[in-house]
Amino acid sequence: MEHKGIYIPSIDAKDLYLSAHYLEHPTDGYHLTRKDGQYNLRKFVSTLDYSLDLIELLNVYYKKYRRKDFAFKIGKHMYSANVINVTFQYSVKEWNQMNRNTFVKFGYDYRKLEFNDCIARNEKGEIVGIQTEDKVLSPITELPNYFCVEDAEIKDKKNSSEGKDKKDSSEGKDKKDSSEGKDKKDSSEGKDKKDSSGGKEIQKQYKKVKEPKTLMTNADLRKELYKNGFICNGIKYCRMKRSSGSARVGKCLFINETLFQPLLKFSSGKFMPKIGQEIDLAAYESYVSLPSSSIIDTLPISPENILLITDYESTFREDVIETHNENGLLVTSEKNCEISNNIWDGQSLIDLSVMGEYSCYGMVLLRNLMFKSCCFNCNIQQWFKDNDITDISQLNGKTRAKRIEDIKLITTPNSIKYLKFDTWDNWLNHLYPEFGIVKHDKKTHFFEGRLVQTHYQLLNTLQLSKDEVKEFLQESLDFAQLLRNNPAVVRYYIKYPDINDLSPMERPMLDKNDVVYHLMCLNDNFTDTKYYQEFLHDLLASYYKNLKNGHVYVNGNYSTLLGNPMEMLQHSIGTFRGESQIGIGNIHNTRFEYNKTLLGSRSPHVTMGNIWLTNNKENKLIDYYFNLTDEIVCINSIGENVLQRLSGADFDSDTVLLTDNEILIKAAKRNYSAFKTPTSFVTAKKVKRYYTPEEQADLDIKTSDNKIGEIINLSQELNSLLWDRMFHGSSYDDIKELYYDICQLDVMSGIEIDKAKKEFDINNRKELNKMRLKYKEQLSDEYSKKKMPHFFSHIARQKGYYNPNKKNYCKYNTSMDYLQTIVNGFKIKNPYKKDWLPFASILNHSLFRTNRVNQKQIDKICSLLRKYISERKRIFGSDLSRNEKIENAKILYENLKTEIDNEIIGFSTLFKLLSSIEDKENTPIKNILLQILNMCGNDGFKKAIIASCREIEQLEIDGNDLKMFGIGYKITKNMARCEI
Repeated sequence: MEHKGIYIPSIDAKDLYLSAHYLEHPTDGYHLTRKDGQYNLRKFVSTLDYSLDLIELLNVYYKKYRRKDFAFKIGKHMYSANVINVTFQYSVKEWNQMNRNTFVKFGYDYRKLEFNDCIARNEKGEIVGIQTEDKVLSPITELPNYFCVEDAEIKDKKNSSEGKDKKDSSEGKDKKDSSEGKDKKDSSEGKDKKDSSGGKEIQKQYKKVKEPKTLMTNADLRKELYKNGFICNGIKYCRMKRSSGSARVGKCLFINETLFQPLLKFSSGKFMPKIGQEIDLAAYESYVSLPSSSIIDTLPISPENILLITDYESTFREDVIETHNENGLLVTSEKNCEISNNIWDGQSLIDLSVMGEYSCYGMVLLRNLMFKSCCFNCNIQQWFKDNDITDISQLNGKTRAKRIEDIKLITTPNSIKYLKFDTWDNWLNHLYPEFGIVKHDKKTHFFEGRLVQTHYQLLNTLQLSKDEVKEFLQESLDFAQLLRNNPAVVRYYIKYPDINDLSPMERPMLDKNDVVYHLMCLNDNFTDTKYYQEFLHDLLASYYKNLKNGHVYVNGNYSTLLGNPMEMLQHSIGTFRGESQIGIGNIHNTRFEYNKTLLGSRSPHVTMGNIWLTNNKENKLIDYYFNLTDEIVCINSIGENVLQRLSGADFDSDTVLLTDNEILIKAAKRNYSAFKTPTSFVTAKKVKRYYTPEEQADLDIKTSDNKIGEIINLSQELNSLLWDRMFHGSSYDDIKELYYDICQLDVMSGIEIDKAKKEFDINNRKELNKMRLKYKEQLSDEYSKKKMPHFFSHIARQKGYYNPNKKNYCKYNTSMDYLQTIVNGFKIKNPYKKDWLPFASILNHSLFRTNRVNQKQIDKICSLLRKYISERKRIFGSDLSRNEKIENAKILYENLKTEIDNEIIGFSTLFKLLSSIEDKENTPIKNILLQILNMCGNDGFKKAIIASCREIEQLEIDGNDLKMFGIGYKITKNMARCEI
C-alpha cells in the first residue's frame, strides 16, 4: 500500500451510548450509513496513520476474513470502519442536543422522529423531541420543565415561515420583513406581530431554560465503553489503544473485536498481561501504542545488528530552584541539590550503511515493538576499525551478532521500553524486521532554512527595553516594506510558505500562494492587477499577525539534541571513564560559527531559567565519526544541568531553537546568573494498578484532564508581572518568591506532558487554583477585572476567548507588550497608489469564442464552489476538535478538486470563468475559483494567461543587490516560465 493513512470514523461516546438505548426502535447499534446504505463520509474525519500497526492490521484482517477489503477507496482516499476513534466530549442527559437546535429525550432515535411545528411525539403522544429557536405557529405551554415558550424578534425574513431565521453575520442587524406595514394577526394565534416600540417582527419559539439532568457523565461513559464496548453497523467493537497524545485530549481507538487480540499480540511483542494482573498500567498503555506512531517509511534492521549497552547517569551538585512533592503538594525553594542526568536518554547510534536513502540525514526517529529512539547517523564500523575492535568479545554490551561487522545499531535500555516488562531475548525474538521511520531532521521553512521564528514564550522571558525591541523588530519591519514595494520579494517569499503557523481557517492561503506564485512567474503584469493588490493586503495582514504573536525571523534553526555522542561510542567498547569530551558549557553545531555564544530555547519554554546560553565549539572527532547536518546539535549533560534548563529535555528527538541574534543574547546575559534553573524532584508514584477495563478507564480519565495550556498562560501572566516590577525598581530579592512560583509552573508543565506514561501524586488543577488565588489581588484591577498582558488580547482574539468585559488587557513593561505597541504603530512608508488593472487584462483573448462558452457548466462550477465555501464554514463553526476540522476540510477540498477535475472545460469556458473572478457576485468564491482552476485546468489554465513580454525579476541567494535579515541576494531576470 502507499505510505498514506486511512480515514476512520470519529464518534462521540454519547452518541454510541444513545444508539444502544433506544426504547421504541431496537437497532444493531450506531449507524455510519445513510438510509441508502452508503457510508456517511462526514463521520470519517480521523486518520489511522500509516504505521507498523496498520501494516500488521492489514495482514491480520486478511488472515481472519480472506479478503482485502479492510478499507475502501473513494476518489484518492482510503476509508475504513474497522477502527473507530471515540471522543468523550459530552455526557448523556435526560434530553440530549442532537444538532444546533434540536433536543431529543433519552431513549429515542433522532433520525426516526417526525417533527411537526417543532415538536415530535412518541406513539403515546408524549413529547420526545423539541426544536428550539425556530418559529412555532401553535405553541404548546405544557412542555418538559427544561423548556419554555418565548417571544423572539425575527432575525431574517428569508424562510421565516419554515423556521429558518438566522442572523446575517455580514450586517449584524435585524432585517425588517418586506411586508412591514401590513396587518398582522394576534400572536396568540401563533402568527408574527410587530413590536409596539419599533415595528420589529416578533415570533413564538421554544427555548431551553435550564440544563437537563445528567444520566451518564463523560467518566461514566468511558467506564461503560472500556468495559463493554459498543455495536456499530452490527459489528462489536472493543477498546484498542490510545497514544500518549490522544490520551491527553481524551481520545481512544476502538477496533472490530475479532481483530483486537492478534493486533495486541503483535504490538506488545506477545507480552499480554492477563485480566486482573498487577502492572505499571500507565507505562504499558503508553509503550504498547508506539507501533501506532505515524511513519514515513521503514528500515530493515535485524536482531543481530543491535548492540545493547548500559545507560549512564551523571551525578553532580548545583544551586537550583528545586520543586518536590510533600504530602501531595508542591514545594519550591532555592537549594543546592544533587542532580542526576541520563546522558543518552532516548538516543541510539545507527551506522551509515543501513540508512539507505536516508543516509543524507543526521538522524532518524525509529519505532518498533515497545521501542522508540532517535538514531543518529554514525560511522560505527569505522570506530571499531580505528580502535582495533575485531571480535564480539571486545564489545561492552549484549548482542546476538557473531561478527563485529554485523553491529549496525547501538542502543540502551532506556530506548527499549519492552525491558520494563520482559527480557532482552524475548524482545529480539518478537522484533519486527522493519523499523518504522517517524521523521528525520529537516531545515526550517523560512528563507531556504536559514531563518527561524521566535515565539512569545521566549521573548516574554527576556528583559528587553522598548528600544531594544524596536531594534530587534527593525529587520522584520523593513521586510514588510520590501514586500509592499517589490514583487520580486513577494515572489521569493511565497515560494516558501510557512505551513506550520497557519491556522486551519488560513490553510487555503497555501494554495492561494501557489496560484499567485504561478501567475507572477507567467506574467509580470499580474502584479498590476487588483487581485494581486488584494492578495498583497492579505499577505501583509497575515505577516503582521504573526509578528504580534512573537514570530520574528532571526538567524538560526531548530536543532535535534544529540547527547555526548563520542562518550557513547567509547562506552560501546568499554573506554568511557565518565569524562566529558565536549566540555561543560559547550556544544558542537555546524550551522554557526565556532567560538561564538548561542542562545537556545526549547518548547515548552516557561520561564527565565529555561533560557540557555552556550558556546559553539569545533569538534573534529565528532565530525569524523558522525555524519551530522546543520540541524543536529551535540550537547553535554555530564556535570551540567542543561536537561532541566531545557524544560526536562531528553534525546528522543527533542529539538531546541538556536540563534546567534546579538540582541537576544545580550538580554539573556543580563540576568543569566540570577535566575537559576528550575529543577524537578517530583517523583512519580508507584500506583498499584491492575490490567482491567475499569483501571484503564480510570487512568485515561485522569490523563485527559490536561492543564498544559492553563499552566503556560499563567506563567506568561506572572512573567509579565515580574518584569514590570523590575522595571519599577524591584530587586531580585523582591521578586524571588514570584520567580519560584513561575519555576514551579515549569515543573507542572513537565508533569502534564508525562502523566500519560507516569502517575504523579500531584493534582495540577489544585496547584493552579492555589496559585491563582495567591496572585488574585495583584492580577486584578480596581474594577475586579482580571489583569492580562496586553499581547494576550491579540492571541485571545485569534483563539476565540477575547473577553474585555471580564479581562483588562493592560500594558506591562515587558518585551511582548512593547512588541505589540511597536507593530501596531508601524506604517508602510509611501505606499504607492495606482490604477489597478482588471484581472482580464492578463488573459489571452485571441482564442476566445463567445459561441463556445458553456454557461451551464459555468453555473455548475460556481454552484459547487459556493457549496464548498458554505460547507467549510459549517465545519469550522462546529464543535469538532481542531484536527477533525482540518481533516474534514481537507476531505471536502479533495472532493471539490475531484468533482471539478472530472469536468472537461473548454478554453472559452475557462476564459469566461477567469474573466468573471472580479465580478461582484463572485467575490466570495474568487480565491477558490482561481485555486481550483489552477489545480485542475492543466494546460488550459496556462494557455489562458498571456506570457510576459518582459523579463521577470527573481531573487537568488548570495548576492549584493538586496539584503533581507542579514542575507544578501542578487536580482536575476528571466523570461516567463511555462512549467512552474
